[in-house]
Amino acid sequence: MRRVDTSMLTAEELRLLTRKRRLIALVLVLMIVLGVGGYFAARPARDAIKGWQARRHAQKAFAFIEEERWKEAKDEAIAAYQLRTTEPEALRAVARFLSRTRQPQALEFWKQLEERASLNRTDLRDQAAVALTVNESSRAEEAIGKLLSSTEPAPDPADWLLAAQAAAQKGSAKEAAPYLEKILADPAASERQQLQAALIGLGIAAQDKSTTADSRRVATWTRILQLSQGTSSTSLDALLVLAQRSLSQAGTPGATETVLSSGDAVPVEESGDAKSTLPQFPSADQVAATLDHHPLAKAQHKLLASDLQLHADSSRREELLARAIADWKDSDASGLAALATWLNGKGEHERQLNTIPLERAVQSRDLFLQHLDALGALSRWDEIKRLLDSERYPLDPMIQSMYLARCNAQLGQRAASENNWQRALEAAGGDVSKLMTLAPYAEKNGAAEVANAAYTAATAHAPFLRPAQQGRLRMAQASRDTRKIHGVLAEMLSLWPNDSAVQNDEAYFRLLLLEPNVTDASELNQIRELAEDLVNREPASLPHRTLLALALLRDQRPAGALEVYSGIQVAANALTASALAIHAAALAANGKTEDAKTEAAQVPLDALLAEERILIQELLP
Repeated sequence: MRRVDTSMLTAEELRLLTRKRRLIALVLVLMIVLGVGGYFAARPARDAIKGWQARRHAQKAFAFIEEERWKEAKDEAIAAYQLRTTEPEALRAVARFLSRTRQPQALEFWKQLEERASLNRTDLRDQAAVALTVNESSRAEEAIGKLLSSTEPAPDPADWLLAAQAAAQKGSAKEAAPYLEKILADPAASERQQLQAALIGLGIAAQDKSTTADSRRVATWTRILQLSQGTSSTSLDALLVLAQRSLSQAGTPGATETVLSSGDAVPVEESGDAKSTLPQFPSADQVAATLDHHPLAKAQHKLLASDLQLHADSSRREELLARAIADWKDSDASGLAALATWLNGKGEHERQLNTIPLERAVQSRDLFLQHLDALGALSRWDEIKRLLDSERYPLDPMIQSMYLARCNAQLGQRAASENNWQRALEAAGGDVSKLMTLAPYAEKNGAAEVANAAYTAATAHAPFLRPAQQGRLRMAQASRDTRKIHGVLAEMLSLWPNDSAVQNDEAYFRLLLLEPNVTDASELNQIRELAEDLVNREPASLPHRTLLALALLRDQRPAGALEVYSGIQVAANALTASALAIHAAALAANGKTEDAKTEAAQVPLDALLAEERILIQELLP
């Protein structure tokens, strides 16, 4: 700016110029202040906007979750989380979605949410439910404890149900029973909650040896019978329980698997004199008729009704097969998939292919996979390979590679099979769901390395996923390497430190690895004390007694080792090779050599580890 000569200005002109300069300076200062303030305020403003947007997406996710619109719920929850990873409502949306879809990753998000906000009652219930699903008992018990200790509002059937599930999961029938009784006696309990309580009651009935066990079993079955007499989805599930009971009275080969809409297991064990005290059950034909006419029954339910009729009269097989085909051959893709699954389950593979030709099988993924399964059962591997190579139906690359790998193996194309297994593993990537589809399939088809890699990758992404950890354990057991087995169990114990089964197995394999004559007394004492505690908690458990017997044998207390088995009755199908070997060793250590040799002769030696075989080596011929 050109400097003005002020010497020629009048006093008034000089005053006005000074005022103008001051005004310009003030404007410049204000602009600088606003610029600096805007710079520092922009980020909080952006964060506030993102927080508001994240909460809006989270609310949409909650609504979709309640409507069980899982794809939309997932999209909204992810959108909320991506906008602001620290927003409590975004964390809650992701955690709730993962919990309701029974994914173990939910626990990590609940943990993050707890660090930023208090969990409400719904949060605690979801956290407890998913923790029970993945056997994270400590997390479940902590959440359940908060629910039960609440006074405003007071605990209700939903909370008692979780408490009963937790008690049943750790094998405490005595602890579970009062909660179940509360649910069944509470008029506010929903039909669904009553059915879930009844199923838990059936599950613990076999464990409960008290004098009240029979009366509880009668009350439980009576309630299930009552719940089955309706038109709701719960009544349909109750009918499925009765159907499974009828089919289990004498196994029905090929019966379709009974799955409740709630995903609950259906234990139906009855024992001893209890059968004489149970209520009058409807016949298989009566259950079939009720199931067939239920207003919510779909194809799979009506086909189960056919299973019941076949169970009642096996001479009707051809009639029932023909009727099922006539009823469902022109249905939609879901009905056809149910029919295809049913026919394959009956071993009617050729009939399935004739009923649902390829032109119709390509209508859906499930139908196409059933078509491939039927071809595989008929050893038509060339045909399967041609279908997969032609991409007649576009399968997920992982699924396609899995099937091709199996085809290659069946056709003797070893290199191609290995390559396709590797492609399937690569296609699964870090997707836990895909890995848990690939791993069991590879395991079943002899691709042990691929199965182990898939299980290991799944546990890397979801450490608390119990089926994946169990898969790793099976693969280690198949290797017959005691140290490898113990390594997997040690990792599982770090995840589930209060799980009695994992505690027992880790201690057993650790004990096998201890040098017989150079043992660490403190470690041996620790294992023995653990075994004694486990036996006290679950006296009927043969694995716990086997661990205690081995610990006492290593501690040079043979009489105590044999005494461990006194007063216990074990079903023949519960006798493992390990249990037989330890008992035979205990007999021999107490001078009962002939009895020990007789028992050792019954042990399937190929099922023993090297460390177990040493224990009975001298007893073998």
